[in-house]
Amino acid sequence: MDKKKQPYSVTASSVSLFFISMLVDLKAELYRKQEQFKHDRLGQDAGGGAQKSKTKIKKPNIWSKQNEGVNARAQKDVQQTAEEENTLDKSRQKLEEKARLYEQMTKGDFPDEETESLFLVDFTQKIINQRNEPQTRTADRDGEDSDVKVPVPPPQNTNEEWVDYVDALGRSRRCLRKDLPDFQKMDEDLHNKRVTGADRHLLSEDMRREMQREEWEREEEEQMKRPVGPIHYENIRDQEARELGVGYFAFAHDEDQRRKQRETLDMLRDQTTEQRSKREQLKEKRKALLEARLAKVRMRRMKNGKMEPGDEQVAPAADVAEIDEDDKDEDLVGPPAPAKVPKVEVEIQERKDTKPGVPHVREWDRGKEFSWGQWTSRRREERDSEFAPPSAYFAEDRRANHSRAGQSKGKHGFKWPESQNAAERHTEDNTSNPIYASEMPTYTQPSQTQTAQTQSLDDLLSYYKHST
Repeated sequence: MDKKKQPYSVTASSVSLFFISMLVDLKAELYRKQEQFKHDRLGQDAGGGAQKSKTKIKKPNIWSKQNEGVNARAQKDVQQTAEEENTLDKSRQKLEEKARLYEQMTKGDFPDEETESLFLVDFTQKIINQRNEPQTRTADRDGEDSDVKVPVPPPQNTNEEWVDYVDALGRSRRCLRKDLPDFQKMDEDLHNKRVTGADRHLLSEDMRREMQREEWEREEEEQMKRPVGPIHYENIRDQEARELGVGYFAFAHDEDQRRKQRETLDMLRDQTTEQRSKREQLKEKRKALLEARLAKVRMRRMKNGKMEPGDEQVAPAADVAEIDEDDKDEDLVGPPAPAKVPKVEVEIQERKDTKPGVPHVREWDRGKEFSWGQWTSRRREERDSEFAPPSAYFAEDRRANHSRAGQSKGKHGFKWPESQNAAERHTEDNTSNPIYASEMPTYTQPSQTQTAQTQSLDDLLSYYKHST
Protein backbone atom coordinates (compact mmCIF):
# COMPACT_ATOMS: atom_id res chain seq x y z
CA MET A 1 0.00 0.00 0.00
CA ASP A 2 1.04 3.53 -0.57
CA LYS A 3 2.13 5.75 2.21
CA LYS A 4 -0.69 8.25 1.47
CA LYS A 5 -3.38 5.66 1.99
CA GLN A 6 -1.97 4.46 5.30
CA PRO A 7 -4.38 5.25 8.23
CA TYR A 8 -3.35 7.84 10.72
CA SER A 9 -2.63 6.22 14.02
CA VAL A 10 -4.12 8.15 16.98
CA THR A 11 -2.91 7.14 20.37
CA ALA A 12 -4.69 7.62 23.68
CA SER A 13 -1.99 9.85 25.08
CA SER A 14 -2.39 12.48 22.34
CA VAL A 15 -6.18 12.57 22.68
CA SER A 16 -5.99 13.04 26.40
CA LEU A 17 -3.55 15.94 26.09
CA PHE A 18 -5.81 17.72 23.59
CA PHE A 19 -8.88 17.48 25.81
CA ILE A 20 -6.96 18.63 28.84
CA SER A 21 -5.75 21.79 27.10
CA MET A 22 -9.28 22.64 25.91
CA LEU A 23 -10.65 22.17 29.39
CA VAL A 24 -8.07 24.50 30.88
CA ASP A 25 -8.91 27.20 28.33
CA LEU A 26 -12.63 26.94 29.06
CA LYS A 27 -12.09 27.22 32.79
CA ALA A 28 -9.91 30.28 32.33
CA GLU A 29 -12.53 31.96 30.14
CA LEU A 30 -15.27 31.14 32.62
CA TYR A 31 -13.27 32.59 35.48
CA ARG A 32 -12.64 35.77 33.51
CA LYS A 33 -16.35 36.23 32.79
CA GLN A 34 -17.26 35.65 36.42
CA GLU A 35 -14.78 38.26 37.63
CA GLN A 36 -16.04 40.80 35.11
CA PHE A 37 -19.64 40.19 36.15
CA LYS A 38 -18.77 40.68 39.81
CA HIS A 39 -16.92 43.86 39.07
CA ASP A 40 -19.79 45.31 37.05
CA ARG A 41 -22.29 44.38 39.70
CA LEU A 42 -20.27 45.99 42.48
CA GLY A 43 -19.97 49.19 40.43
CA GLN A 44 -23.70 49.35 39.85
CA ASP A 45 -24.45 48.84 43.54
CA ALA A 46 -21.97 51.51 44.66
CA GLY A 47 -22.91 54.35 42.26
CA GLY A 48 -26.17 53.39 40.70
CA GLY A 49 -27.94 56.77 41.39
CA ALA A 50 -25.06 58.89 40.11
CA GLN A 51 -24.79 56.84 36.98
CA LYS A 52 -28.47 57.25 36.29
CA SER A 53 -28.18 60.99 36.79
CA LYS A 54 -25.18 61.15 34.50
CA THR A 55 -27.00 59.31 31.77
CA LYS A 56 -29.87 61.80 31.97
CA ILE A 57 -27.69 64.93 31.76
CA LYS A 58 -26.32 65.19 28.23
CA LYS A 59 -24.58 68.08 26.49
CA PRO A 60 -26.80 69.48 23.75
CA ASN A 61 -25.59 69.19 20.21
CA ILE A 62 -24.78 72.44 18.40
CA TRP A 63 -26.60 71.21 15.30
CA SER A 64 -29.77 70.34 17.18
CA LYS A 65 -29.97 73.75 18.92
CA GLN A 66 -32.20 76.31 17.18
CA ASN A 67 -31.95 80.07 17.21
CA GLU A 68 -34.37 82.17 19.16
CA GLY A 69 -37.52 83.20 17.32
CA VAL A 70 -37.20 80.66 14.52
CA ASN A 71 -40.61 79.16 15.11
CA ALA A 72 -42.24 82.59 15.36
CA ARG A 73 -40.67 83.67 12.10
CA ALA A 74 -41.75 80.46 10.42
CA GLN A 75 -45.35 81.02 11.49
CA LYS A 76 -45.16 84.62 10.29
CA ASP A 77 -43.84 83.45 6.91
CA VAL A 78 -46.74 81.05 6.62
CA GLN A 79 -49.19 83.88 7.30
CA GLN A 80 -47.49 86.14 4.77
CA THR A 81 -47.54 83.38 2.17
CA ALA A 82 -51.25 82.95 2.67
CA GLU A 83 -51.84 86.70 2.33
CA GLU A 84 -49.73 86.83 -0.83
CA GLU A 85 -51.68 83.95 -2.33
CA ASN A 86 -54.94 85.76 -1.63
CA THR A 87 -53.57 88.95 -3.21
CA LEU A 88 -52.40 87.03 -6.28
CA ASP A 89 -55.79 85.37 -6.65
CA LYS A 90 -57.54 88.73 -6.52
CA SER A 91 -55.12 90.20 -9.08
CA ARG A 92 -55.62 87.23 -11.38
CA GLN A 93 -59.38 87.63 -11.18
CA LYS A 94 -59.12 91.35 -11.97
CA LEU A 95 -56.88 90.70 -14.96
CA GLU A 96 -59.21 88.00 -16.28
CA GLU A 97 -62.15 90.39 -16.01
CA LYS A 98 -60.19 93.09 -17.86
CA ALA A 99 -59.22 90.62 -20.59
CA ARG A 100 -62.84 89.54 -21.08
CA LEU A 101 -63.97 93.17 -21.18
CA TYR A 102 -61.23 94.04 -23.71
CA GLU A 103 -62.22 91.15 -26.01
CA GLN A 104 -65.87 92.12 -25.71
CA MET A 105 -65.16 95.76 -26.61
CA THR A 106 -62.84 94.74 -29.45
CA LYS A 107 -65.71 92.85 -31.04
CA GLY A 108 -67.91 95.98 -30.80
CA ASP A 109 -70.07 94.94 -27.86
CA PHE A 110 -69.78 97.94 -25.52
CA PRO A 111 -71.35 97.67 -22.05
CA ASP A 112 -72.54 101.28 -22.15
CA GLU A 113 -72.33 103.65 -25.09
CA GLU A 114 -72.25 106.70 -22.82
CA THR A 115 -69.02 105.54 -21.14
CA GLU A 116 -67.28 104.86 -24.46
CA SER A 117 -65.58 108.26 -24.40
CA LEU A 118 -63.98 107.49 -21.03
CA PHE A 119 -61.65 104.82 -22.45
CA LEU A 120 -58.21 105.81 -23.73
CA VAL A 121 -58.34 103.25 -26.56
CA ASP A 122 -60.40 104.02 -29.65
CA PHE A 123 -62.03 100.62 -30.05
CA THR A 124 -64.15 101.80 -32.96
CA GLN A 125 -61.07 102.64 -35.03
CA LYS A 126 -59.46 99.37 -33.94
CA ILE A 127 -62.45 97.42 -35.28
CA ILE A 128 -62.25 99.28 -38.58
CA ASN A 129 -58.51 98.58 -38.85
CA GLN A 130 -59.03 94.87 -38.19
CA ARG A 131 -61.61 94.66 -40.93
CA ASN A 132 -59.41 96.56 -43.40
CA GLU A 133 -56.21 94.63 -42.56
CA PRO A 134 -56.82 91.73 -45.01
CA GLN A 135 -57.42 94.18 -47.84
CA THR A 136 -54.20 96.05 -46.98
CA ARG A 137 -52.19 92.83 -47.01
CA THR A 138 -53.63 91.87 -50.37
CA ALA A 139 -52.78 95.29 -51.80
CA ASP A 140 -49.20 95.07 -50.51
CA ARG A 141 -48.78 91.62 -52.01
CA ASP A 142 -50.11 92.84 -55.34
CA GLY A 143 -47.72 95.81 -55.20
CA GLU A 144 -44.74 93.53 -54.62
CA ASP A 145 -45.78 91.33 -57.50
CA SER A 146 -46.11 94.36 -59.74
CA ASP A 147 -42.64 95.57 -58.73
CA VAL A 148 -41.15 92.21 -59.60
CA LYS A 149 -42.88 92.22 -62.95
CA VAL A 150 -41.33 95.59 -63.89
CA PRO A 151 -38.67 94.86 -66.52
CA VAL A 152 -35.08 95.76 -65.60
CA PRO A 153 -33.42 97.94 -68.25
CA PRO A 154 -30.50 96.26 -70.00
CA PRO A 155 -26.96 97.47 -69.17
CA GLN A 156 -25.51 100.09 -71.48
CA ASN A 157 -21.98 98.62 -71.34
CA THR A 158 -20.18 95.59 -69.97
CA ASN A 159 -19.10 97.36 -66.74
CA GLU A 160 -22.72 97.70 -65.62
CA GLU A 161 -23.45 93.97 -65.90
CA TRP A 162 -24.15 91.97 -62.75
CA VAL A 163 -21.79 89.08 -62.09
CA ASP A 164 -21.72 86.36 -59.43
CA TYR A 165 -18.56 85.38 -57.56
CA VAL A 166 -17.48 83.53 -54.42
CA ASP A 167 -15.60 85.52 -51.79
CA ALA A 168 -12.77 84.35 -49.53
CA LEU A 169 -15.23 83.05 -46.93
CA GLY A 170 -17.02 80.81 -49.44
CA ARG A 171 -20.13 82.98 -49.79
CA SER A 172 -21.90 83.64 -53.09
CA ARG A 173 -21.97 87.35 -53.88
CA ARG A 174 -23.28 89.52 -56.70
CA CYS A 175 -21.84 92.85 -57.80
CA LEU A 176 -21.22 94.98 -60.85
CA ARG A 177 -18.44 93.99 -63.17
CA LYS A 178 -16.60 97.28 -62.60
CA ASP A 179 -16.51 96.62 -58.83
CA LEU A 180 -15.35 93.01 -59.14
CA PRO A 181 -11.56 93.72 -59.08
CA ASP A 182 -11.88 95.74 -55.86
CA PHE A 183 -13.81 92.98 -54.12
CA GLN A 184 -11.35 90.35 -55.30
CA LYS A 185 -8.45 92.40 -53.95
CA MET A 186 -10.21 92.71 -50.60
CA ASP A 187 -10.70 88.93 -50.55
CA GLU A 188 -7.00 88.35 -51.27
CA ASP A 189 -5.95 90.67 -48.45
CA LEU A 190 -8.35 88.96 -46.07
CA HIS A 191 -7.10 85.53 -47.12
CA ASN A 192 -3.45 86.52 -46.63
CA LYS A 193 -4.19 87.92 -43.18
CA ARG A 194 -5.97 84.74 -42.18
CA VAL A 195 -3.12 82.57 -43.45
CA THR A 196 -0.42 84.59 -41.71
CA GLY A 197 -2.44 84.69 -38.50
CA ALA A 198 -3.00 80.94 -38.60
CA ASP A 199 0.67 80.31 -39.29
CA ARG A 200 1.65 82.59 -36.43
CA HIS A 201 -0.58 80.85 -33.90
CA LEU A 202 -0.51 77.24 -35.08
CA LEU A 203 3.24 76.79 -35.54
CA SER A 204 5.03 74.73 -32.95
CA GLU A 205 8.22 75.83 -31.24
CA ASP A 206 10.37 73.54 -33.38
CA MET A 207 8.88 74.92 -36.59
CA ARG A 208 9.42 78.49 -35.41
CA ARG A 209 13.03 77.71 -34.58
CA GLU A 210 13.51 76.06 -37.98
CA MET A 211 12.06 79.06 -39.82
CA GLN A 212 14.27 81.40 -37.81
CA ARG A 213 17.32 79.28 -38.64
CA GLU A 214 16.48 79.39 -42.36
CA GLU A 215 16.12 83.16 -42.19
CA TRP A 216 19.51 83.45 -40.47
CA GLU A 217 21.11 81.27 -43.13
CA ARG A 218 19.63 83.42 -45.88
CA GLU A 219 20.93 86.59 -44.21
CA GLU A 220 24.39 85.07 -43.78
CA GLU A 221 24.48 84.06 -47.43
CA GLU A 222 23.55 87.58 -48.47
CA GLN A 223 26.21 88.96 -46.13
CA MET A 224 28.85 86.67 -47.66
CA LYS A 225 27.92 87.79 -51.17
CA ARG A 226 28.40 91.46 -50.26
CA PRO A 227 31.86 92.99 -50.65
CA VAL A 228 34.03 93.40 -47.59
CA GLY A 229 33.32 96.70 -45.91
CA PRO A 230 32.20 98.36 -42.70
CA ILE A 231 29.39 96.79 -40.70
CA HIS A 232 26.54 99.13 -39.88
CA TYR A 233 23.95 98.99 -37.12
CA GLU A 234 21.10 98.39 -39.55
CA ASN A 235 22.80 95.18 -40.76
CA ILE A 236 22.95 93.59 -37.30
CA ARG A 237 19.70 94.89 -35.87
CA ASP A 238 17.93 91.60 -36.67
CA GLN A 239 14.29 92.73 -36.38
CA GLU A 240 14.79 94.53 -33.10
CA ALA A 241 11.46 95.37 -31.44
CA ARG A 242 12.39 98.55 -29.59
CA GLU A 243 11.55 101.98 -30.97
CA LEU A 244 14.52 104.29 -31.50
CA GLY A 245 12.60 107.60 -31.60
CA VAL A 246 11.92 110.21 -34.26
CA GLY A 247 15.60 111.18 -34.58
CA TYR A 248 16.58 107.73 -35.86
CA PHE A 249 16.82 107.18 -39.60
CA ALA A 250 16.85 103.61 -40.93
CA PHE A 251 19.46 103.50 -43.66
CA ALA A 252 19.32 100.97 -46.47
CA HIS A 253 21.46 97.82 -46.49
CA ASP A 254 22.80 98.59 -49.95
CA GLU A 255 25.96 100.70 -49.80
CA ASP A 256 25.12 102.83 -52.85
CA GLN A 257 21.65 103.65 -51.59
CA ARG A 258 23.01 104.25 -48.11
CA ARG A 259 25.60 106.69 -49.50
CA LYS A 260 22.88 108.61 -51.37
CA GLN A 261 20.82 108.84 -48.20
CA ARG A 262 23.82 110.14 -46.26
CA GLU A 263 24.52 112.78 -48.91
CA THR A 264 20.88 113.91 -48.84
CA LEU A 265 20.91 114.21 -45.04
CA ASP A 266 24.19 116.14 -45.10
CA MET A 267 22.78 118.53 -47.69
CA LEU A 268 19.66 119.13 -45.60
CA ARG A 269 21.75 119.70 -42.48
CA ASP A 270 23.98 122.22 -44.30
CA GLN A 271 20.92 124.07 -45.58
CA THR A 272 19.47 124.27 -42.08
CA THR A 273 22.75 125.53 -40.63
CA GLU A 274 23.09 128.13 -43.38
CA GLN A 275 19.54 129.41 -42.92
CA ARG A 276 20.07 129.60 -39.17
CA SER A 277 23.28 131.60 -39.56
CA LYS A 278 21.60 133.95 -42.05
CA ARG A 279 18.77 134.50 -39.62
CA GLU A 280 21.20 135.34 -36.82
CA GLN A 281 23.15 137.74 -39.05
CA LEU A 282 19.94 139.44 -40.13
CA LYS A 283 18.91 139.84 -36.52
CA GLU A 284 22.27 141.32 -35.56
CA LYS A 285 22.18 143.71 -38.53
CA ARG A 286 18.72 144.94 -37.66
CA LYS A 287 19.76 145.39 -34.05
CA ALA A 288 22.84 147.41 -35.11
CA LEU A 289 20.72 149.64 -37.38
CA LEU A 290 18.24 150.23 -34.60
CA GLU A 291 21.02 151.09 -32.15
CA ALA A 292 22.51 153.56 -34.63
CA ARG A 293 19.20 155.29 -35.15
CA LEU A 294 18.53 155.41 -31.43
CA ALA A 295 21.96 156.96 -30.93
CA LYS A 296 21.07 159.68 -33.45
CA VAL A 297 17.82 160.35 -31.60
CA ARG A 298 19.65 160.61 -28.28
CA MET A 299 22.20 163.00 -29.72
CA ARG A 300 19.47 165.21 -31.17
CA ARG A 301 17.59 165.27 -27.87
CA MET A 302 20.77 166.13 -25.98
CA LYS A 303 21.37 169.05 -28.36
CA ASN A 304 17.82 170.30 -27.79
CA GLY A 305 18.31 170.04 -24.01
CA LYS A 306 15.58 167.45 -23.48
CA MET A 307 17.96 164.76 -22.23
CA GLU A 308 20.76 164.84 -19.71
CA PRO A 309 24.14 163.19 -20.42
CA GLY A 310 23.64 160.64 -17.62
CA ASP A 311 20.45 159.24 -19.19
CA GLU A 312 22.10 157.92 -22.36
CA GLN A 313 22.07 154.32 -21.19
CA VAL A 314 18.30 154.28 -20.83
CA ALA A 315 16.53 154.00 -24.22
CA PRO A 316 12.82 154.61 -23.76
CA ALA A 317 10.34 153.40 -26.30
CA ALA A 318 9.54 156.98 -27.27
CA ASP A 319 12.99 157.32 -28.90
CA VAL A 320 12.04 154.80 -31.58
CA ALA A 321 9.16 157.01 -32.73
CA GLU A 322 11.46 160.02 -33.20
CA ILE A 323 13.63 158.63 -35.99
CA ASP A 324 14.47 161.13 -38.73
CA GLU A 325 12.57 161.07 -41.98
CA ASP A 326 15.83 160.42 -43.80
CA ASP A 327 16.32 157.22 -41.82
CA LYS A 328 12.78 156.14 -42.60
CA ASP A 329 13.51 156.13 -46.33
CA GLU A 330 16.45 153.74 -45.95
CA ASP A 331 15.99 150.15 -47.03
CA LEU A 332 15.59 147.74 -44.13
CA VAL A 333 16.94 144.23 -44.38
CA GLY A 334 14.47 141.58 -43.42
CA PRO A 335 10.72 141.74 -42.90
CA PRO A 336 9.08 145.19 -42.89
CA ALA A 337 8.59 146.91 -39.59
CA PRO A 338 5.08 146.92 -38.16
CA ALA A 339 2.88 149.89 -38.96
CA LYS A 340 3.03 152.68 -36.42
CA VAL A 341 -0.01 153.37 -34.36
CA PRO A 342 -1.18 156.97 -34.84
CA LYS A 343 -0.92 159.10 -31.75
CA VAL A 344 -4.29 159.97 -30.27
CA GLU A 345 -4.65 163.40 -28.74
CA VAL A 346 -7.12 163.60 -25.88
CA GLU A 347 -9.03 166.86 -25.63
CA ILE A 348 -10.98 167.45 -22.46
CA GLN A 349 -14.06 169.59 -22.87
CA GLU A 350 -16.36 171.17 -20.32
CA ARG A 351 -19.92 170.06 -19.92
CA LYS A 352 -22.35 172.65 -21.24
CA ASP A 353 -25.35 171.39 -19.27
CA THR A 354 -23.88 172.54 -15.93
CA LYS A 355 -22.65 175.83 -14.58
CA PRO A 356 -18.93 176.45 -14.16
CA GLY A 357 -17.76 175.40 -10.73
CA VAL A 358 -20.79 173.17 -10.05
CA PRO A 359 -20.33 169.39 -10.31
CA HIS A 360 -22.47 167.47 -12.73
CA VAL A 361 -25.52 165.80 -11.17
CA ARG A 362 -26.77 162.58 -12.71
CA GLU A 363 -30.38 162.18 -13.74
CA TRP A 364 -31.12 159.61 -11.03
CA ASP A 365 -29.45 161.77 -8.34
CA ARG A 366 -31.58 164.85 -8.92
CA GLY A 367 -33.92 165.66 -6.06
CA LYS A 368 -31.90 163.77 -3.46
CA GLU A 369 -31.05 165.62 -0.26
CA PHE A 370 -27.46 164.43 0.09
CA SER A 371 -24.88 162.36 -1.73
CA TRP A 372 -23.53 158.90 -0.97
CA GLY A 373 -20.59 160.23 1.01
CA GLN A 374 -22.82 162.35 3.22
CA TRP A 375 -25.12 159.39 3.85
CA THR A 376 -22.15 157.21 4.84
CA SER A 377 -20.77 159.81 7.23
CA ARG A 378 -24.18 160.30 8.85
CA ARG A 379 -24.62 156.57 9.31
CA ARG A 380 -21.23 156.39 10.99
CA GLU A 381 -22.15 159.25 13.31
CA GLU A 382 -25.41 157.53 14.25
CA ARG A 383 -23.65 154.25 14.99
CA ASP A 384 -23.46 153.23 18.64
CA SER A 385 -19.96 153.34 20.10
CA GLU A 386 -20.37 149.84 21.50
CA PHE A 387 -20.50 148.40 18.00
CA ALA A 388 -17.60 150.48 16.65
CA PRO A 389 -14.18 148.88 15.98
CA PRO A 390 -11.68 149.07 18.85
CA SER A 391 -9.68 152.26 18.99
CA ALA A 392 -6.43 150.26 19.17
CA TYR A 393 -6.85 149.37 15.49
CA PHE A 394 -6.48 153.03 14.51
CA ALA A 395 -3.94 154.18 17.12
CA GLU A 396 -0.90 153.92 14.85
CA ASP A 397 -2.51 154.79 11.52
CA ARG A 398 -4.96 157.43 12.72
CA ARG A 399 -3.30 160.15 10.73
CA ALA A 400 -3.12 158.04 7.57
CA ASN A 401 -6.77 157.04 7.95
CA HIS A 402 -7.86 160.66 8.30
CA SER A 403 -6.05 161.60 5.11
CA ARG A 404 -7.51 158.61 3.26
CA ALA A 405 -11.02 159.46 4.45
CA GLY A 406 -10.57 163.01 3.24
CA GLN A 407 -9.56 161.78 -0.19
CA SER A 408 -12.57 159.44 -0.41
CA LYS A 409 -14.92 162.23 0.58
CA GLY A 410 -13.30 164.55 -1.93
CA LYS A 411 -14.20 162.13 -4.73
CA HIS A 412 -17.93 162.32 -4.01
CA GLY A 413 -18.25 165.98 -3.15
CA PHE A 414 -16.45 168.37 -5.53
CA LYS A 415 -14.89 171.50 -4.07
CA TRP A 416 -13.56 173.97 -6.60
CA PRO A 417 -9.90 174.70 -5.84
CA GLU A 418 -7.93 177.74 -6.76
CA SER A 419 -6.43 177.68 -10.22
CA GLN A 420 -2.91 178.20 -9.00
CA ASN A 421 -3.01 175.38 -6.44
CA ALA A 422 -4.64 173.02 -8.93
CA ALA A 423 -2.01 173.70 -11.55
CA GLU A 424 0.81 173.22 -9.05
CA ARG A 425 -0.70 169.99 -7.75
CA HIS A 426 -1.17 168.63 -11.28
CA THR A 427 2.43 169.50 -12.13
CA GLU A 428 3.72 167.69 -9.04
CA ASP A 429 1.72 164.55 -9.89
CA ASN A 430 3.05 164.47 -13.44
CA THR A 431 6.65 164.97 -12.37
CA SER A 432 6.45 162.39 -9.57
CA ASN A 433 5.13 159.69 -11.91
CA PRO A 434 7.94 158.57 -14.29
CA ILE A 435 5.51 157.01 -16.74
CA TYR A 436 3.49 160.13 -17.36
CA ALA A 437 6.53 162.40 -17.15
CA SER A 438 7.71 161.43 -20.63
CA GLU A 439 4.30 161.19 -22.30
CA MET A 440 2.10 163.87 -20.70
CA PRO A 441 2.95 167.55 -21.22
CA THR A 442 3.98 169.56 -18.17
CA TYR A 443 1.65 172.24 -16.92
CA THR A 444 3.16 175.49 -15.78
CA GLN A 445 1.64 178.15 -13.60
CA PRO A 446 -0.95 180.10 -15.61
CA SER A 447 -0.13 183.71 -16.31
CA GLN A 448 -2.37 186.68 -15.66
CA THR A 449 -3.30 186.88 -19.36
CA GLN A 450 -4.98 183.41 -19.45
CA THR A 451 -8.73 183.42 -19.66
CA ALA A 452 -11.18 181.96 -17.18
CA GLN A 453 -11.96 179.16 -19.61
CA THR A 454 -8.34 177.96 -19.62
CA GLN A 455 -8.22 178.06 -15.81
CA SER A 456 -11.43 176.08 -15.52
CA LEU A 457 -10.08 173.52 -18.02
CA ASP A 458 -6.95 173.03 -15.91
CA ASP A 459 -9.03 172.72 -12.76
CA LEU A 460 -11.31 170.13 -14.36
CA LEU A 461 -8.29 168.19 -15.63
CA SER A 462 -6.77 168.09 -12.15
CA TYR A 463 -10.14 167.11 -10.65
CA TYR A 464 -10.62 164.20 -13.06
CA LYS A 465 -6.99 163.24 -12.53
CA HIS A 466 -7.49 162.86 -8.77
CA SER A 467 -10.99 161.35 -8.96
CA THR A 468 -10.03 158.49 -11.32
